[in-house]
This record gives sequence, structure tokens and C-alpha cells, in this order.
Amino acid sequence: MEYNENENYSNENVEENQLEEEENEYQDEIQENINDINNKNNIEENTKINIINENEEENQTEGNELMYIYEWVDSIQLSKPKKNISRDFCDGVLFAEIIKNYFPKLVDLHNYPSCSSTIQKLSNWKTLNNKVLKKINFKINDNEINNVIKCKPLAIEHLLQKLYFLLQNKFRNDDNQNFINSNNINDNNYNLNVEDLRHILNEKEKAVKELGDVIKIFEMKLEGANNFIKKLEEKVNNLTEKIRSKGYNV
Repeated sequence: MEYNENENYSNENVEENQLEEEENEYQDEIQENINDINNKNNIEENTKINIINENEEENQTEGNELMYIYEWVDSIQLSKPKKNISRDFCDGVLFAEIIKNYFPKLVDLHNYPSCSSTIQKLSNWKTLNNKVLKKINFKINDNEINNVIKCKPLAIEHLLQKLYFLLQNKFRNDDNQNFINSNNINDNNYNLNVEDLRHILNEKEKAVKELGDVIKIFEMKLEGANNFIKKLEEKVNNLTEKIRSKGYNV
């Protein structure tokens, strides 16, 4: 009888040791999984930071590329001082004045009253688009007009950039070839043409595509991390049930 009790006691010790080993393995596995999750989180955080830095660098580069547009606009005498370019141009009046500066007979400024009403702003741009811009083969779509009226960042700058290149290309072979210089812009770096614009646009499209690829990779990694966490939760639940089945409280 004493032998049987010792044998039972020995079996219990073996079971306890096995259970302890399983619990240690489980804890090691959890720690390993936690380390993997932390590494994934660090990668994702670094990816986010890189995306933010790339966006800031791109915005700064774009701002530098548009400096010649600001200087060109500053060189033209307009009816009111320029304070905030997005708000100053949102009603279309100053845009009409710039065109009148190069095509005096095409623009009647009485058709473009200064205003704060969205309806009147839209009317000004529609009138300018239909009566003037079509005649010089300058196209503005409704989305561009709405963005300018709403003062969205860089909306008016992009329209002015398009106008700048159109004017320069139009006057390139005329007697007025140096029309930009007549407005006190003498820097050769501003002597861009349509091919330069295409190159800039191609570079921007390429950058946008690369950024889109980075975002897709980030989303895939995030989805993988979520799946990994679900599997880890299943393992935890299974191991918890296993420990409970041995009579231990967890």
C-alpha cells in the first residue's frame, strides 16, 4: 500500500513537471510572439514616419517649384494688393486682370465684379471660361473652378502655372518673345516650356504612384499583423482551456 502511494505521488510529480514545462513553453512562445508584434509595430511606425517625411519634402519641393509663379504674379500690377493668393484669386477677378494684361481686347473687367458670394464667384469663372479662356485655348474644368472657389491649397497656383506656360509658349515665336522679361522676371531658371511642365507632371505622377505602393504594402503588413494577433489569441485560449482541464485556475 505504501508502494502504491509513492507511485501515485511520483506520477503526480511527473504530471506537474510536464504541466510546468508546457506552461514555460507557452510563456516563451507568448514572449516570442510579443517580440514579433513589437517588431512589426516598429516597422509600421517607421513606415508612417517615412510617409509623413516624404509628404513634407514633396510639399516643400512643390512650393520651391512654384516660386517663379509667385514672382510672376507679383510683377503684374493688379487692382488690389496681394495678401493671400488663394483668397485673392478665388472670385476670378485677378485672374481676369492677368489675362487682360496680355490680351487687352479680350477681357472686359466690368463682367467680373469682386464678390464674396459663392454663386457670383462661380458666375465670374464661368463667364471667363466661356467668353475668354476658350479663345486662347485655355481649358478649365468644373472641378478646378470649384477648388479655386473653395480656396483649396495650391488650386490657384496650378491654374496660374498652366496659364504661365500657355502664355510663354504662345508668345515664344512672336515679337513679344520676351514678354515675361517685360514684367521684371529675368532669371533664366524661369524660362520653362511645355516640355518642362510635362516632365514635372510626370515626376509628380511617379511620386504619387510610389507613395500609393508604400501605402498598399503598409496595409498588407497591417492585415498580416491583425491575422497574427487572431492566431495568437486562439493559441492563448486553447492553452488556457488545456491548463484548466488539468484542474488549475487561470
